[in-house]
Amino acid sequence: MLDQSEQSVKGSEQSTYLDWNNSIDIIDKAFEKELFVLIIGPKGTGKTSLVREYATQKSIELKSINFSLRTRESHLIGTKNLIEGNIGFDEGILVKSM
Repeated sequence: MLDQSEQSVKGSEQSTYLDWNNSIDIIDKAFEKELFVLIIGPKGTGKTSLVREYATQKSIELKSINFSLRTRESHLIGTKNLIEGNIGFDEGILVKSM
């Protein structure tokens, strides 16, 4: 079981994101070419809002996880389980998103 707050983010809210430097176009080009994007910047600069806006525009379900000092590899990749004598695997958010 994940003790992190894994949540599904829906695009039902009114958009207030101002794309002043065409970031959405850049992300879209990378997405079309199946490239990964790393968004970095100081706290409060709109990184999460950018991703939420892009997901809303493209009707993509967005999954998120909060990281902390308690976040473990198993939260991201998954963990083995035992159900009725059978060994299984509960996929983490990273595996589910691939």
